[in-house]
Formats: sequence, structure tokens, C-alpha cells
Amino acid sequence: MGLMGGRVRRGVCVFGLVGVVACGGQPVAAPVSSEPSPLALTLDAAERALEILPELRDAWRGVDCGKVDSLTAWAEGELGATVCAAVQNGLPGVDIPNYSEIEVFLPGDQEEGAWFAALARQPDPAYFVFAFEDGVWQLAYGPIPLLGKAPAEDAVPTGATDMIVKARLVPQQYLTYLTDPAGVSGVTFPAGDPVRTLLEELLRTPRKARPDRVSVDVRLATDASRALLLADGGALVFHAITLVFTQKPGAGRGALRHARYGSATVKAFTGKAKAGKLTGSEVLFLTTRVSKAGKMTTIGVRRELAHITAG
Repeated sequence: MGLMGGRVRRGVCVFGLVGVVACGGQPVAAPVSSEPSPLALTLDAAERALEILPELRDAWRGVDCGKVDSLTAWAEGELGATVCAAVQNGLPGVDIPNYSEIEVFLPGDQEEGAWFAALARQPDPAYFVFAFEDGVWQLAYGPIPLLGKAPAEDAVPTGATDMIVKARLVPQQYLTYLTDPAGVSGVTFPAGDPVRTLLEELLRTPRKARPDRVSVDVRLATDASRALLLADGGALVFHAITLVFTQKPGAGRGALRHARYGSATVKAFTGKAKAGKLTGSEVLFLTTRVSKAGKMTTIGVRRELAHITAG
């Protein structure tokens, strides 16, 4: 992709179908993929990293699990490690759209390692996070489809310490909310937020599965989360949660009555069409907007079945 010139927005680089439309910020040095770690994030590094998307799309279509593994990290890497093997056994493949009109947001804080966020506007708006891991750029999160229209954002190179602290607490606040149905913790989300709908689902699941017995465990999918400080004083936080569903037959029964997953899906992961006990892991990829006052709103979400084991 070639540099094309255009309008400048602070802290943002904008990519189109064939190259860069605009870039802001003040990068220091260009990382090379063979280096153990880059000194600073640059436009050139981000431009090269975006080439992962078509490569990853081709790898999923060709069920090239080794390539998928080399191109993904964090929760996406955990997902690819299990799902790609199941695709080889008949699970429908992962189809990544041909994204374009991609805006790149360069964070000012690189203390946790080099990374950047990207917002693809076509064919449907979705966020991505790319991270420099093991000497190469990899896709860490994404696509995370947006709920509603794509916003107009500007990243800032520095931000207030209190907002950084608030942003880093977001994954744990989600975990607390989803494991505290009584609301004792005081963690709240606005009406209509997807995480409120998810909590209702988790509470209904054991009742709907009867006579089967279902337990639900909510965990942080990975310790890695990243926050992008915004010009309005708020932040975007990219993170992931794992939902673990364990389902057993009811008392006196040898088989599940209401299996959560279809027989073809179970067979792709376990080699068995049916099982007496199933444990399924589902990853929830999230983009959360945190206001300057610290209020959280889920603005992007994607849910993927990551693994099934039979016991």
C-alpha cells in the first residue's frame, strides 16, 4: 500500500482500499518485523500490520491453521488454536469480510508494548486491535462489530492518570457485574446495553436447560486489554471475556435432554456426536466507551464459540 496524502487528524492515520489517506501524530522510529520489539509505533508499521487482515482471511478460507496461529495473538490466538482444528473436522469456517476505509488510532502510551487500534467503516463498522508480539505484528482482537453508526474519534498522545486507571478497571468491572446478579457491587450499565441482556441470559440458562444441570463460569479471556484515550476526556477499552457452560444430564438420566450445542458442532470439536457431559467455552470480544465521569457503555461486541470438551 502506498502513501497518498490528505487531511490530517491528530493521533489518527486513515487507510483506504489502496493506501493511506491521512496521518497525524509524531512517530519516532519505524519497527521492522524481524526486530524483537519496536522502539515506537509509526505509520509505516501500522500500514504493514493492516496487511494481516487479507492474509488471515485467506488462511481461514484455506484452513491453514499454522498461518492462523502465526497471525493472531491474545484472545484471537486462543480462539484460532481451537476453532481452526474444528474447521478441519467439519465446523463452518471463519469468514472475515474484505474490510476497507480503515482508520488507524495510534495510542500515546506504549508502556505495555506496541499496539494500535483500527476502525474499519466498510462493509460494516468494526474495531480491531493489532499487537507486536514475538517480533511480528498480529491481530489481537477483531473484528468487533459496532452497535450503531461508526463514531468520529480522535486519539490523544497523553491523558489524565485517573482516566488510565478507570480504563484498566473495565474488564474486572464486567466480570463483577456478570457474577453479581443482586447488584451489590454497584457496577451499572445503561438501559439497553448488551451486557445487561447477557446477564439476563446467564440467569435464564440453568432454568431453560432443565432437567439438565447447567453451571456458568465467567472469566477474563486474557489479561491483555488496551485503552485508547480520546480527545473528549474519555476512553475506548478493548477486552474479552470467556463464558464457560458446563452441562450434565439430570438425576437418573444418561444423556442430555436439551444439549446447548448441535451434534455436528460437538463432533467437530470432540469427535463425538453426543456426550453425557459437555463443557463449552464462548469468547465475548468487547469495545467499551468510558466517559470522562467513568460511566461505561458497550459499543461493540462479538461472540464466538471457542471450544467444546466432552466428559
